Amino acid sequence: MWITADVNIPQQLLDAAAKDEVVFFVGAGASFNPPANLPSYNQLAAMLADEADESRPCDDEQLDRFIGMLPDNFNVHKRTKDIMRGDDIHCNSTHEAIVRLASSVKTPRIVTTNYDLLLEEAAQKQNCDLGRSYYGPAVPIGSDFSGLLYLHGSVDSPDREIVLDDRDFARAYLSEGWATRFLLKLFETYTVVFIGYSFGDVIMRYLALGISSHARPRYIFLSEEDMDGRDNEWQHNGIIPIPYPAANGHHALVEALTAWTDYISSDYNAYKKRLPGIIENGVPKDAVDLDYVRAALSTDEGAQCFVDIIERKEGQEETVKSKIKREWLSWLMSSDALREVFTERGPKTQNEKILLDWFLVDFVQKPEERDFVLYVLCKLQSSMSDWLFEQLHECISYCISHRDRRDLIPVFTVLMTSMQGHSAPSVLDEFIEPSLLYNSDISPQILSLIIRPYLKLTTLFQGNGIRPRAEIAWPYDRIKELDNHLNFDMNKMAFLAESSLQRASALLQAYQGENEYSCLSRPSIEPSDQNLYVSDLQSMFVDILRDYAHGHKDQQDSLIYRWWNSESALLKRLAINTIAFSDWDANRKITWILEHDYLFDLDAHHEVYMVLKEAAPSVGENSKKNILEYLRNKLDSLKETYSDERTALYEQFDVLQWLLKHMNGGMGNWPEAQKWKNELARKYNFLPREHADFHIYSEGVCSVTTGITDEQFIDILENRPSVLEEKMFGNQDKTVKFDSLSINNQISEVVSHNPRVGFTLWELVNRHKESDAVQYSCSIIRGWGEASLDDEQILVLDLLKKLLPKMGQDEVGAVSFFLNRQIDGEKTTITAKTLQIMSDIALQIWERYSSTFSASKDQQWQNDPVTYSLNCWPGKLAYFWMGRIRWRYRQEADSWNGLDDLEKKMVRRFVDDEDDFSPLVWTALLTNINMLHSLDRENTESWLPDLMKKAGTKFIWNVMLPNPILNIRLIDIAFYESCLDEFKYLSHLDDYKKQSFLLQVFWIVTYAGLEDKRRAKLLSKVVTAGNGIYASLFMDRIVWAFKFRLDSKSKNMVWDLWLHRFIEDRHAGKGRNWSEKERIAFAELIPLLDEHLKEGMKYLSNNFPRIMGRDFINLIMLKNIDDIPQECAEAFIEFYTCLFKQPDIPYVWRVEELLQNLIDKFGIGKVSPLVSLARQKRIISDTWSPSFKGGAA
Repeated sequence: MWITADVNIPQQLLDAAAKDEVVFFVGAGASFNPPANLPSYNQLAAMLADEADESRPCDDEQLDRFIGMLPDNFNVHKRTKDIMRGDDIHCNSTHEAIVRLASSVKTPRIVTTNYDLLLEEAAQKQNCDLGRSYYGPAVPIGSDFSGLLYLHGSVDSPDREIVLDDRDFARAYLSEGWATRFLLKLFETYTVVFIGYSFGDVIMRYLALGISSHARPRYIFLSEEDMDGRDNEWQHNGIIPIPYPAANGHHALVEALTAWTDYISSDYNAYKKRLPGIIENGVPKDAVDLDYVRAALSTDEGAQCFVDIIERKEGQEETVKSKIKREWLSWLMSSDALREVFTERGPKTQNEKILLDWFLVDFVQKPEERDFVLYVLCKLQSSMSDWLFEQLHECISYCISHRDRRDLIPVFTVLMTSMQGHSAPSVLDEFIEPSLLYNSDISPQILSLIIRPYLKLTTLFQGNGIRPRAEIAWPYDRIKELDNHLNFDMNKMAFLAESSLQRASALLQAYQGENEYSCLSRPSIEPSDQNLYVSDLQSMFVDILRDYAHGHKDQQDSLIYRWWNSESALLKRLAINTIAFSDWDANRKITWILEHDYLFDLDAHHEVYMVLKEAAPSVGENSKKNILEYLRNKLDSLKETYSDERTALYEQFDVLQWLLKHMNGGMGNWPEAQKWKNELARKYNFLPREHADFHIYSEGVCSVTTGITDEQFIDILENRPSVLEEKMFGNQDKTVKFDSLSINNQISEVVSHNPRVGFTLWELVNRHKESDAVQYSCSIIRGWGEASLDDEQILVLDLLKKLLPKMGQDEVGAVSFFLNRQIDGEKTTITAKTLQIMSDIALQIWERYSSTFSASKDQQWQNDPVTYSLNCWPGKLAYFWMGRIRWRYRQEADSWNGLDDLEKKMVRRFVDDEDDFSPLVWTALLTNINMLHSLDRENTESWLPDLMKKAGTKFIWNVMLPNPILNIRLIDIAFYESCLDEFKYLSHLDDYKKQSFLLQVFWIVTYAGLEDKRRAKLLSKVVTAGNGIYASLFMDRIVWAFKFRLDSKSKNMVWDLWLHRFIEDRHAGKGRNWSEKERIAFAELIPLLDEHLKEGMKYLSNNFPRIMGRDFINLIMLKNIDDIPQECAEAFIEFYTCLFKQPDIPYVWRVEELLQNLIDKFGIGKVSPLVSLARQKRIISDTWSPSFKGGAA
């Protein structure tokens, strides 16, 4: 815990103090500062030598022996006591801080090796009761000690009882051993904190004699000067340093001890004074404040005070208060100390119960927090503790049943159907064979229970308070494997598809609390390039039902009726699609649409237009009249729907245009409609939409159109700019504006292909001051960023330079995007002149606007820093400089002389300038670290240590995974140690990044040229980190590399280099026992070892793991049998013998194929016992018999 800004006290030590299990060990350093001004042991030896008129001790001389060698007729003990009494010696602030700290613990315990009485003076001065005082050699029992002990005697002790020289130390610690006996019990019973000692102190050598293998942890407050790279030596002595800066007379130590005292003494009232200033400003960045909150929440009173402060009525506005409490709850769910109670277990302590009750009472039970509760479920959907699941179920059920909280239905729906490990179906992709879906022995009712839909929640970018989006997900989605299986029972599949869509629809409607809107996920019922998720199981069900309806004309009426009267939006649309392609005549189709008032339905827009298209060629006169009458009568309703007359009229225009377009005989066949359409076009400048059958038409992935082509856009801009201006900004007549996303996308697209159009647009846009004008300007700039600007480059850059002094954040982002895309896009020919201008712009942006950037508070970005950096302007600007360096290298490869001064300056600033932008620019540096190092090794190594320190291990690997690119030198100087350190943070990574990190460890130990000692250390960390939970995951990565990345030669190299020894150590249980899970993973490696298979098998022969499920299937579906040498045949067959001997082995249809492959490779003679075992175990058919090449056995 960062107890102050300078001092971080380990939590284990804080916990020991809280449990009344701490002893403070005080040395001479505590008495240095005035008004004590007492000497250290070194200074004392020099003073005594001076008095005895002897030479002072040498630098490396043992001081206790030196003092013992002083003349016998010089009473060093008496003189020492005289020096320590002094004339004007008094306690200092360090003594006072130590005494206050010791007194704040339930039982004060201080041991001092000092001879002065200044601790007692400090206690009297501050009215602190330290208890009984003891003086060596009359020491108390070490395991039951309290009070103040002068271990080496005091100024009031007889000379013979003072421990000062080597003979005194020998008696106390060796021959008589009274000090050693005391310390042995003390160190075994209590956690000890040393204050006022340094590494060279004589006492530390003797204290080591009192440390047993059963000793509790020991800590020492140590100035950073005294640390001086001795961390390992302290650790070797079993002492953990707590560093602090030595400036201002070690004031940081006094400050830390005082803060610790305040922490121990904190009660509800103390928390009430400090917590509000922290809590009310949201989760702080300051480590001291954040650790204080963590510490407070670890206590019952602190947790209660925290909740009371957040929930108090007075003070902040409700919206601000709600925002802050949501931010704090998000932090609690991600905090190391408290994440487990949300994701893994129930509360063990009262403070944990208080915080979880806060969530249940002040979020779940408050209607205004419903959407945030859904956000919490989204974050915990894959990992919610059993306790929290049960409490939520009980709480929500009660609220719905007894408090009429209908608004909680979406929460209840997600909780009871879609929480993984609780209510969501298990993902079955790896376990269900595609043939099950068309196996006539499996009823569709059973399949619908197995393959049932659930809701997958995803958070939106706008922040924690926004309701998550829900999508339908399925436990089985291997659709591609069904493509070749066309002979399944269509009746069975139709039943499964219909019931599944009904369930999916019920889930979405329960979550959304309104009519389902399905056209975004499936814009068209029939096949279309607009259907972006055709491989989704839900989409396959739609295809099955559509084809079933089209192929069963005799059932169409009943299907239409049933689907239309269902609650499913997709089934309703299927009903309309069926009508469109049914045998109904045109008039019946039109009548059905009009009678059901569905002509302008948004969700079924495309299907309705298909009905119109199919009916148009044969529509009768009566139906034409009905359509026109319907359109006239519907206008008021459309105006109310769209809140705009022009849009309502455009909807009428679209219907008329579409029908006329698809009628036999052309537009002259319906003059009334033609006249009406022409009037609308002339009066309102309506143009036919190219894809009127889609409300939103996507060009590519996400380009949403305005309904006019790019060519039409340019034509209107050049010939009728006022029309375009009205569509972009509106006018007093409330002309319908373009959709904001649509027009901005189209502006960027048009300008990217026609950059000169951008200048015309720029003039038009900059006549306006509305906020829309800023967005349009940004879209123009982004369009230029994507364009080839060879002819317009200087003009664009001059325009951007003029914009620099008065830009908002949106414009800064657009210009940064422009610079990054131009330097990296390779569309524009960059010259030295334009590079200089672009660099000047980038530099000015950084200097003017970097301090104005405010980072997003959204927790999701913490897990995806690379995407965040690519989408925020500081990151884009940093990537521009990376692109600049690449561009210069391509131009100057033959004469390359490293980064130029400007590049060095900017990289250094990215490292040194710290603010909200830092993670973004650090991300750019880390993702390009290999390039930077290869292009300028000296410069990169000058700032890399600072970056590693500031960014921190956790952040660094979160950025660099899943695919870090590091050369051997980078690994050697920085990332090897960082890799070791990252094991402390692996629990924070998602499974994919964990796998990627462990794979990186595999590459490092294999290819980084590590010394044996460093390789062994890294592999040891793999085994011991997280108490061994990553060892099996690492073995999985080894299997993956052997299966997919290494050829036979590389496998042999890995085995000989380190894997053989590693497996030998795992087999011996070094570091941690060789777990069953790890041995299962190793079992999958054995068939991949090729010529080393025999060696590998010896480690499992007598310790074969229980292998089931997918792991068993993987070993049966082996594909590298041809790579197994003949000399390994016996070991290989022994491996499968062990596998088949396991109890309860199921029938797996590919076992027979495996046995046949083994026979083909090694001959029936060697494989015959294995075949017999397989028959005996009933894992192959009794009737199966192998075939033999050439037709003979």
